[in-house]
Amino acid sequence: MNITKENLNDLHVQVNINIAPDDYLPKVEEAIKVYSKKLNMPGFRKGHVPLGMAKKMVGNEMLAEELNKLIGETLDNYIKEEKLQILGQPLPVEDIKKQQINIQTPSSYDFRFELGLVSDFQLPDLAAKEFLNYEVKPEEKTVLDEVEKLKVRYGTTEETDAIVKDSVLSIIFKELNEDESEKANGIETTRRISIESFRNEEIKNQIIGLKKGESIVIDLFKAYDNQEELIIHNILDISHDQAHGMNHTFKVTIDGIFEVKKTELNQDLYNRLFGEGIVNNEVELHEKIKEELSRSYKDASHQKLLNDISTYLIDNTTINFPENFLKKWILSYNEKPVTPEQVENEFGQFTRQLKWDLITERVSKENDIKIEGAELKAFAMQRLREHYFAGQVNEMVEQYLAQMADKMMTEEKSRRNYFNMLMEEKLFAELKKKANIQPREISYDEFIHLEGQHNHHHH
Repeated sequence: MNITKENLNDLHVQVNINIAPDDYLPKVEEAIKVYSKKLNMPGFRKGHVPLGMAKKMVGNEMLAEELNKLIGETLDNYIKEEKLQILGQPLPVEDIKKQQINIQTPSSYDFRFELGLVSDFQLPDLAAKEFLNYEVKPEEKTVLDEVEKLKVRYGTTEETDAIVKDSVLSIIFKELNEDESEKANGIETTRRISIESFRNEEIKNQIIGLKKGESIVIDLFKAYDNQEELIIHNILDISHDQAHGMNHTFKVTIDGIFEVKKTELNQDLYNRLFGEGIVNNEVELHEKIKEELSRSYKDASHQKLLNDISTYLIDNTTINFPENFLKKWILSYNEKPVTPEQVENEFGQFTRQLKWDLITERVSKENDIKIEGAELKAFAMQRLREHYFAGQVNEMVEQYLAQMADKMMTEEKSRRNYFNMLMEEKLFAELKKKANIQPREISYDEFIHLEGQHNHHHH
């Protein structure tokens, strides 16, 4: 066996593996022998089929299998011995497929692979940069708005014909392509929202003119002043992942028009909302709403801090990439088929993500971040607890949660999902220790403005 390496470009090498008959014949002959003993063929006693016949039948298959195994192991060992830091997977140079293998005339074979290498890189010092941890205080006006929303939400609705200033509409939002044709597997959601929620006057007036069953095409981001968070979470009620790559063109269909009679604030309503006797008057109601607003502001502010830290790390870490190799590699290995044009267009985004992956790998190695099985299950249970039971649980629910978590741990996809979430949590815990984080009080409007300028990546 003979291995040679040549440089194709910066951080881009080709490894040639030459495999001689001595390297594979003994194993292949052995495999054929074992196979012939199991063969059932008319006219022969079991296990007495001549070797030559068995070789004709399965020899090439056995040879291909052995070569595959041999190449895989050889390449892995070579990468380990040479301490090569590789990107992605090795790319077989196409013509391997064309080699005619023939067990009857053993010869030597050449296999070639292209490898992309990772340049060495330094992480920036997080302590040298000031990161702001925003404390957003709920304002009186917001609290009063929330109270009005509650009255509406628990009020009674009657269907009417015409849209007026404070109508509630049931709207079907359907994502379109830029040319207004229907987008395949696009976002489609039916939501009840008030006509008041539309921020853009011109679009709001267009909608006021519609009757039940009618629809118009709008730019959803224009309709809501480009408030991405609001559009994703409140209007469409989807996750950031689902919103990834979303178009701005939507068809809006009026599914129903309702008039709302607001409910009275009374003990009955408080009990229904918060449980027996927890809120007993309007002052306590305001306190409760403040508490809930603070919690959601805190989450949003924490998310922003994490985004700021990761953006800083990505922008201030220099990692060189073998571009030609990477483009080839994306074309071969991408989960969804992509075209060379798409690879060109999204290459910047792709290398950003790759950079982030390399940075997180480095941070978790340096800080020895590990995840045990039991820890992962506990984390999944905690997440489910918060999500479905708002943290309130009894013994029966606990047992149910444990079963649910066990089931999730057996499913590759959800297991990986929780693993990544926990990994991210531990990773950011380490990064936050190293960063210079300063508290800063800010109003909600200012905060939303900051968010607006901010693009969400990698989540």
